[in-house]
Amino acid sequence: MTALLALITAVGVGIGGLVWSGSWLWLLVPAVVAPVTHRFLYRPGAVPVFTFHSVSDAPDWLPWAADISLGSDLFARLLQVLEDTGCRVVPTRDLVDRRRTGRPLPAKAVVLHFDDGYLDNWVAAFPRLQEHGMPATLFVSLDFIDPGTEPRPQLDSPEAQGAEALQWDGYLNRSELRAMEESGLIDIQSHGTDHGRVAVGPRVIGKLTADNWRHLAWVQWTATAGDKSRWYREQTPTAVPLGSPVHENLPSLTARRWRDGRRESEQEYIERVSSEFRRCRQELGKLLDKEIDLFCWPQNHTTPRARELALQAGFTATTGGWYENRPGEDPSLISRIHIGKDVLGFSCPAADVFYFRAQVAVGLGNYYHYPAMMLCQAVRSVVRLWGNKPRKAQP
Repeated sequence: MTALLALITAVGVGIGGLVWSGSWLWLLVPAVVAPVTHRFLYRPGAVPVFTFHSVSDAPDWLPWAADISLGSDLFARLLQVLEDTGCRVVPTRDLVDRRRTGRPLPAKAVVLHFDDGYLDNWVAAFPRLQEHGMPATLFVSLDFIDPGTEPRPQLDSPEAQGAEALQWDGYLNRSELRAMEESGLIDIQSHGTDHGRVAVGPRVIGKLTADNWRHLAWVQWTATAGDKSRWYREQTPTAVPLGSPVHENLPSLTARRWRDGRRESEQEYIERVSSEFRRCRQELGKLLDKEIDLFCWPQNHTTPRARELALQAGFTATTGGWYENRPGEDPSLISRIHIGKDVLGFSCPAADVFYFRAQVAVGLGNYYHYPAMMLCQAVRSVVRLWGNKPRKAQP
């Protein structure tokens, strides 16, 4: 099919040249261009790592739900796409180990990740993964593990009594994490401790207001020690009050902190970050009775120095790559593809499924599907531009 598309493209160029110049030599173009084009546009061997966050039918408690949350029905349809297209979902550990040893992965191998440890991963995502027998890696931050001790009802479970009775807000608790880990399908790994950011200089870029403090929740997280799993239930910020300045900032594990009028030294940065890595591995490992050896950077932001410190702390691989997880790439660096919704700029699940099919194809190395993705992105840009266009006042 891909070769045929390349041939059609080349034939079109040849016929166009014939019409334009009148020279029959243009008809030789397809024989030359099609194989060359196909060589660049079809390169199997890439392993896409698809990254999800929230899978919820009631995500409004999350200020950033529009960017990271999918409905449970849409998520089920995306998993069906993977099955229908013959993808083989493999654990992250297989991806890392086989790249390190040079052993090939199955054809059409893909990997699934879930970030942040939202409760809805237990409620909705896990049951759907079980239905398909698809493994996944779930990255959690220590300070966001809910203190509850009992597993909560899941989608389609007898206790649920309908989806409207389910609890969708909040984060996973210890019993839910253990249950998923013990299933053998889910691999729980580290997403740091507090998902925080730190000021990196004295420049003030804004201030906390009643309208933005939830979107800037990291300000509260950074200033709060211990459990943060129920931060969203606060009516007003408690750690850093409204009106406080917001300084220029970066994810806390990747930058030297500015505090009390000075920037921490390189050695202080190394000690702070290394201590957090050790805590992540020890405490999460103790909770799950396993070795924690994969690390996911909050906001998917990292630096070469931060990655070096993570590997020195005992992690065998981290996220943060911008490649394709091909043989020959650094096996300790995992590149990922974020999966979202509303790809046209408005709700259209059919378009989201169409776009995901193209993402799967491109992620596997079939770049002929790029135009389909670009078309959706163009529509979204127009929709957003139109949505931001000033409206004339009505008479």
